[in-house]
Amino acid sequence: MFKNKTILITGGTGSLGKAIVKRLKGEDCQLIVFSRDEGKQALIYGHDENIIKVIGDIRDYDKLNFTLQRHDVDYIIHTAALKRIDDMEFYPDECVKTNIQGSDNVARAALENNVIKCILVSTDKACQPVNVYGSSKFIAERIFTNYDYNSKLTIFSSVRYGNVIASRGSFVPLFMEWIEKGKTIKVTSESMTRFLFTLEDAVDTVLGALQHSVGGEVFVPQINSYTLPSCISAMENIVGKKANTEIIGLRPGEKLHEDMLAKTELDFTYKVDGINLLQIRPQYTNKIYQDFEKYNGPHFNSELWVRDDIDELQKLIERGIQ
Repeated sequence: MFKNKTILITGGTGSLGKAIVKRLKGEDCQLIVFSRDEGKQALIYGHDENIIKVIGDIRDYDKLNFTLQRHDVDYIIHTAALKRIDDMEFYPDECVKTNIQGSDNVARAALENNVIKCILVSTDKACQPVNVYGSSKFIAERIFTNYDYNSKLTIFSSVRYGNVIASRGSFVPLFMEWIEKGKTIKVTSESMTRFLFTLEDAVDTVLGALQHSVGGEVFVPQINSYTLPSCISAMENIVGKKANTEIIGLRPGEKLHEDMLAKTELDFTYKVDGINLLQIRPQYTNKIYQDFEKYNGPHFNSELWVRDDIDELQKLIERGIQ
């Protein structure tokens, strides 16, 4: 589906954006990195003449619109966002400008320029949100669903994903560094659980959603979760040292357990054929969807999907930090 196509990645200098660009470089397509971080653009892509580099902010609709017009973009993968949970609690205005208004700008520019597909990269924190970041992504998902409902050509969909091992915001490399240096790891709670997967898994999830989207859906990967003590044990095995821990309690906006798929979404959820994805269909739509099997399992709360196989988790972390 990518042959001879032009694909724009917003936030293309972030962890996921870079991994998507790396994967798509093997396809016969034109890639455009749209990012406001000129330093990272120069460091990461400065010597790659096959990638079009655009310095721009998704808060700037005119720049987005101009870029899509100039390069005749076929697909957009929208990864740009403000993501630090605790910071967004204290700067909700900035979160709204980027994650909500910026996402609306991306969708509106896509609609105006007849882009074939536009995919929002969302998060498990958008499901039954308790923090500003998750709430902003929940609204962004609804914005994309509504744009799809009002679109005659462009397909708009969203995809949620969990905590990516070794991404810029991941706790895994930070904790491993602290274990190595003998620093104390400040732990929210020993009961905390998190969905974990690798950057490669995240790219598979996003590109799978792009491939299978019909319009308005939210795609969800079926992945395992792990307790924080299991994560620390696996990292101790990798580093070869014991960790010092201190329980400090919940930070602002933090959950003990994450949700990837809510109970209220089960009635609208289907299993995508041939790939590890669930498809949550919108409650209002004018689309005809694929004949997928209805999903009849439980909702995806990280407390319900815990796997505490330390050896398995150690291999997952090692694969993630390669």
